[in-house]
Amino acid sequence: MNSSITKLMSSLKSGVVEPIYLFQGNDKFLQKFLSEKIADTFFESGKRDKTLLIPEEMKGDEIIHQLTATDLFSSKKLFILLEPKKLKGNIRKEFLAYCDNPISSTCLIIILEDFGYNVAMVRELTKRFQAINVSSPFIYDMKKWTQYFLKQNGIKANSAAINKITELAGDSVGHVANEIDKISIMLEEGQELSEDVIEQFSGWKREHQRWEFFKALGNKDLDNSLKIGLSLITKNENMISLIYPLTAFYQELLFRKISPKTPPARGAYIPLSESVKKNLPNYLRNYSRDEIELALSLLGEIDLRSKTTTIFDETEMSKFIFKLLTR
Repeated sequence: MNSSITKLMSSLKSGVVEPIYLFQGNDKFLQKFLSEKIADTFFESGKRDKTLLIPEEMKGDEIIHQLTATDLFSSKKLFILLEPKKLKGNIRKEFLAYCDNPISSTCLIIILEDFGYNVAMVRELTKRFQAINVSSPFIYDMKKWTQYFLKQNGIKANSAAINKITELAGDSVGHVANEIDKISIMLEEGQELSEDVIEQFSGWKREHQRWEFFKALGNKDLDNSLKIGLSLITKNENMISLIYPLTAFYQELLFRKISPKTPPARGAYIPLSESVKKNLPNYLRNYSRDEIELALSLLGEIDLRSKTTTIFDETEMSKFIFKLLTR
């Protein structure tokens, strides 16, 4: 985990809760996970009073009223504010005034997915608070998260096992956490987790996972792409959650197809597991440029439909695979 999250976790462990936190980044699992950690410390064992503030669904003056309202008992309240940049005019001034002088009995978590300093609200908030980075981690930090969740579940693991979990499930922190939860159920008390144990009965064998789906697509294996893709849809994922990594997958292939002599940029985050990224050169041999561009076009159409109408995940998945792999 990055230094800002490490600092937060250490502070919470000491029982310290700040009146305002600024999260910056778009990893939904980390946003929720850290918000829950703050709530655990803030409310201790008492009643939880949590409110989600969404400018698109609430009037600005209602948000300000929620933040500034007090009661006779000074009850603790926790607020989570999404999309603060949508607060405009006088409401924005009132909100920033609250940030400068927050109520002691409340805790406000501001979730800011933008990093662009040219956005006024980003400038104002990052001047006032040290942002906690909740972007999806790079591989080094993902290993730290793997170690963290193993420790939380009381699982002893050797370095090969840690590397294996990170390689197979490290496309997101949430994926790592989910797989370790499943492993903890299967392990006997006191049993050490090794690479062999993972291969023997972990979730990657019991249920299909993203990396298997991308492997099938990369190899243009129609039957397995359909089987695994539909299995993912019915068990763990939906089409909307898969559009982002699928788009990244085909964008990477397109970049390598267009610029074969240009090495991939190091340090850039790609929402794909290490096993998939390692095999991109092999998958590239199976696709023409036209086929890659078709995949991206189909994904764009699905994304547009998902925002304008109700989509049926199994239908969208089947159509995408058939149109792409039966040309």
